[in-house]
This record gives sequence, structure tokens and C-alpha cells, in this order.
Amino acid sequence: MLLSYYFAGLNERIGKIKERMAVAQEEEKTKLYHTVLQLRQISDKVVEEWLNFEEQLVEVQRMFESMGGEPFDALELQSVDEETEDVQEIYLPYPLAAQFRRGQGYFMLSMYREAVESFNQVIEEAPDVAVARLYLAFGFLMSGRLDMAYRQFRLLTETCEHAFIRAASYNALGCISALENNAEQGLLWFEHALAMFPDLTDATYNQALTLYQLRRYKEAAEACASLLEKEKDDVEALLLASASHAKSKHTEEACELLGRAEAIARQAKHRKRIACAYEQLGRFMDAARCYRELLPDYRNDASVWHGLGWSLWQNGQADKALSCLKCALTLAPEQPDYACSYAWVLLCEGECGRAGRIFERIARKYNQPLAWAGMVEALLKQQRISEAQALIDGLLAAEVSHVRTLGHYLQGRILLLQGKREEALPHFSASHAAGGIRESGLYAGLLHYTDGAYEEAYERWKEWMPAP
Repeated sequence: MLLSYYFAGLNERIGKIKERMAVAQEEEKTKLYHTVLQLRQISDKVVEEWLNFEEQLVEVQRMFESMGGEPFDALELQSVDEETEDVQEIYLPYPLAAQFRRGQGYFMLSMYREAVESFNQVIEEAPDVAVARLYLAFGFLMSGRLDMAYRQFRLLTETCEHAFIRAASYNALGCISALENNAEQGLLWFEHALAMFPDLTDATYNQALTLYQLRRYKEAAEACASLLEKEKDDVEALLLASASHAKSKHTEEACELLGRAEAIARQAKHRKRIACAYEQLGRFMDAARCYRELLPDYRNDASVWHGLGWSLWQNGQADKALSCLKCALTLAPEQPDYACSYAWVLLCEGECGRAGRIFERIARKYNQPLAWAGMVEALLKQQRISEAQALIDGLLAAEVSHVRTLGHYLQGRILLLQGKREEALPHFSASHAAGGIRESGLYAGLLHYTDGAYEEAYERWKEWMPAP
């Protein structure tokens, strides 16, 4: 439907504005706000035209009503089970049917407050129309009124006989539980939804996503596999399945699923996620290729330039990487992560002094832990041990736990450089136990191994080993 494509384009423009707001300077923010005002004018015009159309439609319906015959309109609710097509018709008086369709229109236009008002009126006069109550519940959910949404969905699960509506309500209850940080309860609701209507793919996806968030990656991958048997071209399911396999260290399966997603992905948000996923899997050549393919349409997106630059550097193309990272910084000069990436490349290319100055500026301005770590590394490369130790002492004394974790890792590094292996091990162990820096496990394992403690070394290293 052309209208759907039109709104998809508008939503994509809004998405780009959201991405830019976090890093935009004042001048660019002003331009973005003007764009928002233009989109507001478009939205107001669409609503105005639609309301005019709706008034004309109601008028024509009333003309038919005045000509005699049954003054009712039939609304169809259709669902498909495994063997038969079940069509349920709901008959409403014309004025009430017009109110129902008005609510549907508001809902399609994402005007949820107005949709709730319309469906409330329908429910007041026809409380047994389950599909109207379902719209009402989703209107509450989409407008953030979770308590009201919960009541309506719960009522539907207890009173409605239509399998699809009950399943959709259970699925929504699961989403509400997840939003309220009650993931285990959410899983129970999703199970109810699938028991009621096994082909409800939304419930299967939400179940897989919740399992992933609970770090139950194997179960998440299995749920995604079940979904992909029915929806083999579902990009979101492919990406979630790939991420689940990646977390389980099944790299080949993760890459195969990413390849399938890449072959069918058309939306920019999906293609960016695919590029990031390749990057996280260490497939930097594939990541760089994906980022390059985004550039014709996203030349003003700093995150794309940054992703391309980092991937090129990891792939051994430092000169091209620095050029791309400069583009990212030009577009987002106040983004500390991009500046740190640029400085890390400089540091690894031997420009310690220049990298150190950038790290220091970022560390002082943003209190960025990665920048403090960069300063320490730059000082160590210049053999300025005492200055590096002073910075590490500050990190170890920090109130924030992840900063102290970084301090332990760097303290272990400096002690190891000084040949103090026994003193270094507790720091690497503390950093590894906190879970913040995986490299701590590598160093701790190495020290255990050289001491002949092979079982302890394996425990440190097993997270780096591919799954069997």
C-alpha cells in the first residue's frame, strides 16, 4: 500500500533526526528542529485530509441508512488456523461502526490518544466487541499507559472466545512484563500465547528476545530457529538468531545467518546492525564492505564513517582508517568515543605524543575511562612509568566500579612489564572477576599456565575458545 511506504519514509526521516540529536552541535540542532517543524506540517495536513475523508464517508453511510434496510455495518475479524479459515463478522450500527473505523484510522496514524477515545466510545455502547477492546488495549500500550493496557488485555484473556485475540492479548501481557523488568513472567505469558495460537510469530520472536536478554542464548537460538521455519525471510529474527549464536560462540552459524539477513535486508537500520554484527564477530572485511554500501545514502552519518574506519584499521588499512575516522570526527566533533578510536589508531601507528594529547583532552573533558586507559598506554610506550602509575592510582581509587576494574587491569599490565608476575596476577584476577575487561582473563590465564596451573589457566581461557 502506497500510504504505508509514505509513512515508512517519514518514520525513517524521524529516525535519522533522533540519531543526530545526541551528537549534533547547536547550529545543526536548529536545522534539525526546522525539519521537525516541516514534518509536523505534513502530519497536520495528513490528519486534516483524513478527517475530511472520514466525515464524507460517514455522511455517505448515513445516506444509505436513511434509504432503509438494516442500519448495520459488518466488521470482519479473520484468523487462520491449521486447516480452516475462520471468519467472524461483527455487526454494529452505522454510527458506532463509523466510530470504530475512525479509531482504526487514528491508530494507523499513530494518534493513540485519539484512538483510545474512539474505541472507548465503542466499548461503552458495545462492551462485548472484543476487537474494539483489543484496539483500545493496544492504544493504551502504545501511549505508555501500561496499567490501563494490562487491565484490558487481562480482561480479554478471561472473557474472549476468539483464539487469536486471546493469544495477542497474552503476547501483549508478556511485553508489558518485559517492560516492567519481569522477564520470567513475560516468558510465561508468551508460552500462553503460543499454546493458544501456535502460529503467532510475534509471540515466538518476543519469547526469543526475552530469552536473549536473560542470557539464555541457546534457548533463544532454538526459538529463533522455530520462527525461521515459518518466516525464513524475517530479518529481525535472522539478526536475533545470529546474535544468539555469536554469544554461544557458534561463529560459523552466526555468520551464515548474517549472510542470509544481508541478502534480503533493505532498511538502513537493518544494514547498519548487520555491519555492527560483522564487526563484533571479528569479520572486519565484511563489516567494512557493509559500511561502504551504506555511505551513498548516509554520508552525513558519523556512526557509519566511524564503523568503516574502525573496521578498516582492524583489517590492516591504517591510512584509510584514519581518513574515515577524521570524517566521523568532522561530523561529530564532540563524540568522545570517535576521538578515542582516532587516538588508538595513532598510538598503534607509533604517534604516541599526538595520541596522548588527544586522550588527555578527552579524559579531562568527559572523564572517559577509555581515554584514561589510552593515556596510560601512551605513557607506557614512552617509558614514562611513574606518570602512568599515578594515573592508575587514581583509577583504583575511583568510586565507580567499572573504573576500578580498568585500574586493576592496567595495574596488572604495569606490574607485568616490571617483571612482578606474582603481584600482577591478583589485579588481573580482580579485573576478570568483575567481567569488564576480557583481556584480563587472557593475562591471568597466561600467568597460571607459566606457573603450571593448567586447570586454572583453562578456566580463564575457556571463554575465548570456540564452542564445540
